[in-house]
Amino acid sequence: MNRLIRVVAVAAILAAGAAGGWWLQQGGVAAGGPLTTEGGDATDDAVTTAEVERRTLTVTEEFDAILGYTTDYDVLGFLTGTLTWAVQEGTVVTNGQLLYETDGVHRAAAMYGSRPAWRTMEAGVSNGADVRQLEENLSVLGYTRRGDVIDRHWDADTTAAVKRWQAAAGVGVDGVIELGEVVFLPEAIRITEVQATPGSGVGPGAPIMTATSNRRVVSLDLDATDVELVNAGDAVTVELPDGTTVDGTVVTIGRVAQSSTDQQGGTSTTLPVTISLDDPAAAGDLDHAPVTVTVVRDSRENVLTVPVSALVALLEGGYAVEVVEPAGAPTASPSPSGSAEASPLASPASNGPTTHLVRVEPGLFDNGHVEITADGLAPGDLVVVPS
Repeated sequence: MNRLIRVVAVAAILAAGAAGGWWLQQGGVAAGGPLTTEGGDATDDAVTTAEVERRTLTVTEEFDAILGYTTDYDVLGFLTGTLTWAVQEGTVVTNGQLLYETDGVHRAAAMYGSRPAWRTMEAGVSNGADVRQLEENLSVLGYTRRGDVIDRHWDADTTAAVKRWQAAAGVGVDGVIELGEVVFLPEAIRITEVQATPGSGVGPGAPIMTATSNRRVVSLDLDATDVELVNAGDAVTVELPDGTTVDGTVVTIGRVAQSSTDQQGGTSTTLPVTISLDDPAAAGDLDHAPVTVTVVRDSRENVLTVPVSALVALLEGGYAVEVVEPAGAPTASPSPSGSAEASPLASPASNGPTTHLVRVEPGLFDNGHVEITADGLAPGDLVVVPS
């Protein structure tokens, strides 16, 4: 699994044995040297400056994932005969819609329910959860009448509602639900494959078609070492194959780890993570498409920042930034030790402004900027950066 970390590290900021005790990342210009602001005329040893700013810094991680549909279903046939019709692959079947037909007359329809049908339902049948499921569906579909009771008991009102539905669905109107005429499913389904061929014989328990739910989700196999980065309810960003992005939300994080071995013989342990799309329509018709999930690893709001290249490594350890003295400010000679704590560390410049070092504590890095904690710095102050 590829993983990209958008963290800008401080690299190549080296301490050197210069008289001032420090050295810039690039250019090696000692404190007190001539300066130019960005866009100004530069001399051989001139450097540019950047402003100290307040920003929101965010560090993110990217994970490879798959966009598809959640939950697989097998639709089994209990109508005996010759398959004469079936819905096409890709069709979304909702409550009350037909799934397949045998012998040109017997038709199976989908209805919602967690308990599968196991018997013929008709007047005189014993009370049961299947009867209640049927009545609930007939009510939602509009085939019951005011005053009809929705319960586990089959009565005359149930028979009447069944006949109304049968007439509308184009099946035999007899008030009887034969086993197989209704297929109870937990939700709307999207047909992925029709396994039975029209003209072939089907029988009780025969596989007719496979399906998924109609809910678009992103499936991510998260390395167990990264599980602390993601929590249910977290907002994420999903990049689609065409480069567009859509917001998403972490729905579930599996508790059962799965181990796998790659081609090089290495093993990894992952947890399944399911992410919903805030706007499922933005994904179009994509199915089993590779996507990139971006997760916020850390964030700092309204913090003091400078460009990473403004950091100066000190011989005694730690970092500083070279701050430009305001015009007319008093100057002082550099400290023999080069310590940024001996403020200001500056030399008078014969033809330009002077500078001094301010010790800083680096924090979060993001996209070329670094959070800093320091005394005596404010937004708008100018710091030296390599030209």
